Order: sequence, then structure tokens, then C-alpha cells
Amino acid sequence: MPGDPELWTRGHAEAASHGLGAALTLLHGVLGPGTLAGGISGHAVAPLEVARTAHRVWTGERYVDLPSHRRQEAGPVVLDGSGLTTLRWEPRQPDERPGTPAARDWERGWGTALAWVRLGHSRRLFGLATAHLGQRTSAGSPLLRRQLVQGSVADAVVEHLEIESALTAAGSAALTGAGLGHWHDRLTAVDRLLLRLLGAGGYTAAGPGRAAYASELLSDVYVRPRDGHAAVGGEL
Repeated sequence: MPGDPELWTRGHAEAASHGLGAALTLLHGVLGPGTLAGGISGHAVAPLEVARTAHRVWTGERYVDLPSHRRQEAGPVVLDGSGLTTLRWEPRQPDERPGTPAARDWERGWGTALAWVRLGHSRRLFGLATAHLGQRTSAGSPLLRRQLVQGSVADAVVEHLEIESALTAAGSAALTGAGLGHWHDRLTAVDRLLLRLLGAGGYTAAGPGRAAYASELLSDVYVRPRDGHAAVGGEL
């Protein structure tokens, strides 16, 4: 299940090497065939194939049937072409919605697994950003050699190391409550920093900004909706 540290690190590696879609397919695979992970407000984010074949939702405590009349696609247009989609499912009764202590324990395990996945994705984004900066020049030298750019790159490296250290320190215990939200916020902040390093190309519909948006959406759906803006270094 999502509380397995080995699964967390595998998810990190999948996201770093192959992107969010591959990592989320891996995570959903442990829930059983045809199963979506239910979010805290009745939403789910999943690869298209997982969403298409899903016939039940795991709420953290039980499997809930998901007939077609209880589901609707709610994917924002920006996800088109990403291989991911969002669904909204309608619980028939209150105990089908995540919220019991057992469900909250599962949410923390899933949220920690997603933090590892988002970290892998962020490192993938880092590779794209540094490659871009190495190819762009200013006054005859690569942008990557400019002091301000190097400072931002160093900030991103430090963020990744701090986040990984926190996740590793948690060991087999999933992060909880505000701590889990804090590290997801830090991941959002470093992704936004890396997008700025990519310039305008980081924000195009087909660019890396789409995956960064999907990564942030995972936090909104499964951890907690943001009510502010994260900053590199942990200031919220």
C-alpha cells in the first residue's frame, strides 16, 4: 500500500526518469486493478488509462463503487496532452468520503508517496532548466554562468536536498498534518522557481509548465488546497 517506503523511492525514480504519468500509474497499481485514489474533496488525479478503466475508488478505508453516473471528468484544459486527467466522484453517503482516522492515516501515506513523486518530477524539471540555461547565451557566454542564475540554481539544489532529507528522516512513518503540507508547499515553490529559469518556454501549453501545474494539483487534491503562496526556503 502507499505507506511502503520502497514504493515512495520507486515513485521518485519513475517521476525523475519518465514523468508524473508513469509514477502515478505505479502508485495506483498498488491499489488494485480499476481503482482510483480518492482525494480529500471528492476529486482524483490519475493517468488517462487508469481513469478510463476505473470502476471503484479507494477512500483510505474501503473500496467504493464508481459507476459512470457517479463520476464526471473535471480536468482543466491545461492538462490536455499531459496524459493525466481529473475526475470528480460523488459519495453516496458521508462515510464514503475520506475523513475517518483510518482514512486520514492512508491519506498521509499517499501524501508522502506523492511528495516523493513530486520531488522526482522537480528534479526532472531541474534537468530541463539547466539544459536550457546551458544552451542560451548572453554577451557571448551561457546564461548558466551568470551569477544571479547560478544563485537560483543553487537555491533549487538546496531545496531538493532539504526536502529529500525531511522525507528520508520520516523513514517508514508517513509525514503528518502541517508537516506534510509544508513540504508539498516547498515543492510547489521550487517548481515555480525552475519555471522562471526556463523563461517564457516554461509557461507554454506544451511546455514543462503543464507538468508543474499537474504536480501542484496533486497537492491541492490529496493534501490540502493552498490558501497562500509558498516560497523557496519555506516561508509561506
